[in-house]
Parts: sequence; C-alpha cells; structure tokens
Amino acid sequence: MALFWRIFTAVSVINLLILFIFVGLATLQFDAIHERLIGERLVVLAGRAAEPFESAARLGLPVASVRNAVGVLERMRQTDDAILAIHVFDPLGRIVHSTEKGAPARIPDQAHAARREAGGASWHVVTTVGLLGGVEILGRENKSVGGIVIVYPTTQNETRVWAMGSELMMAGIAIVLVGAGLSVPILRLGLRRQFSAFESIERAIMDFERDAWRTAASGARLDPGDGAGDVHSLLAGAEERYRETGRAISAARPRA
Repeated sequence: MALFWRIFTAVSVINLLILFIFVGLATLQFDAIHERLIGERLVVLAGRAAEPFESAARLGLPVASVRNAVGVLERMRQTDDAILAIHVFDPLGRIVHSTEKGAPARIPDQAHAARREAGGASWHVVTTVGLLGGVEILGRENKSVGGIVIVYPTTQNETRVWAMGSELMMAGIAIVLVGAGLSVPILRLGLRRQFSAFESIERAIMDFERDAWRTAASGARLDPGDGAGDVHSLLAGAEERYRETGRAISAARPRA
C-alpha cells in the first residue's frame, strides 16, 4: 500500500501542477482577448463621436472651434456609464474639448506612442489612466487635424479577468478531485501485479531481517563467550538466507 500511495500522490501533484499552468495561460489569454474587445468597442464609439468634428474639419474649421462640442461628447459618454471621459485633441495632442472637468492639458504619452504606431489608423492602449481607444479626425485631403480618445477604467477588465480565472480554477479543482477519485481503482487494477510483486519482495526482506536478528540473539544466549566457530556459523546461516531472499526477488521480477 505504501507504493500505491506514493504513486497516487505523485499523480495528484502532477495534475495540480498542470491545472495551475492551464488556468494561468487561459487567464492571460482571456485578458488579452477581453482587453482587445473593449479597445475595439471604444474605437467604434470614438468613430461615431468624431463624425460632427470631421464635418467641420472638412469645411476648414479647426476642431477647437466646433460649437456645442462638449454636449456632443457628453451624449456619447452616456451610452456607457463606465466611460470615464472623452477628449478631443489637436494635432499636437493638446486637449481642446473634454467631458471631464479639470481635464489634463494633453493626452498621455502612451497614447502619443500608440497613435504614432497606428500611422493614422484607429488605436487602443492600456495606460496609467485607463484603457484608451482613439481615432483620427480627418479634414481636407484626408489629413489629420486632431483626434478623439475615450478613457475607460481598467478595473472593468481586471474584474472580469479575475472572475474568469476563479471560475476556471473552481472547475479545474472539481475535475482534479473527480480524477483523483477515479485514479484510485484504475491504479489498483492496472498495477495490481506490480504491487503484489513489490509486497512479496518487501515481506521477504522483512522475514530475512527478522530471522537474522533472532538467530544472532539465540547464538548470543547460548554462548556468551561469542566463540569464533559460532560467529562463523551465524554468518554462514545469514549468508544462506540472504541468497534465498535474492533468489526470491529474482523469481518475482519476471512476474512483475
């Protein structure tokens, strides 16, 4: 039984390790997918918010001169209560309209970098202020005259990711427990010959050790002087029992 529990413990530990690796990789993958989906949604909303500003830009008006810009942005912000702010910025990244009171003077540096990498296309990026999604406002000759960026809290994404990770972990633990219960009869049936051979070998070794100690103790009681002849006979008897045990072990191995 000792060998069985060792194998069972090893199998259970390996299953738990695989579970943790799987849950970790799946959670990271879900985080990336969910973050991209939120970013794409923000880009769609930013594109809709940019339409009135593009109409003015195509007439040659700067984005800062659009009237009722804050009202237009506020209506768009109310489509999702989780949106923190919507900013309109000029080509240099200076914020000219915003739904946020006390808005910063410029968009974050991470947004600048993402905007340059996009090369005029829509973009989204995770920053210290939140998850940002933005588009360019195109004027005459399709030249950029600024852009719109929507700020979304990262806590929304983190909460959903942690919830998914917890669900995967609970499901994985349930599967491991069921697997552990099923592995008990499977291991006992599949390795019963090996377990029987191991137990017979273990019994033979224990019998050999027990007989050797008994013989040594009997010889010591019969001859306290511990003569050389008695020692020789004890060693010869112990050697013979050792050889018999070895033969028993060799005979048990083919059956295993």
